[in-house]
Amino acid sequence: MTQSILVHIVLMVLGVVVLLGAAYVGKTDRGGKKLNTHKIVGGIGVVLVLLGAAGLLATKALLPTLPHFWVALLAIVFMILTPIGGLLFVKAVPAKKAGLRKSHRFDAMIFFGLAAVVVVLGIISVLPMIR
Repeated sequence: MTQSILVHIVLMVLGVVVLLGAAYVGKTDRGGKKLNTHKIVGGIGVVLVLLGAAGLLATKALLPTLPHFWVALLAIVFMILTPIGGLLFVKAVPAKKAGLRKSHRFDAMIFFGLAAVVVVLGIISVLPMIR
């Protein structure tokens, strides 16, 4: 069980760091010149986070009784909503783009805020297992 938790931690940290990189590329991009980079890096980050979550499911090391699980589930929902909003933004008519962009950015901010809370709750719940 300890190895699966370690793999989970590594994949989640990598995923969130990659997602932070995608957010940085998206924030600094002017005129949509790096949109493909933003989408690819964001997609890789989402896949890494989902692999980290699926790893716990596969090894049956999942503890759905912890608050870490429920807040993480909510964070994953917002993580999935973020690229959906981004793709809708790209395909939208010009009149709807402003609202979709705000929604895309707001979903990402909520995800990163919840991810920070999840990290703290994860550390709190792993510490007793290590001792």
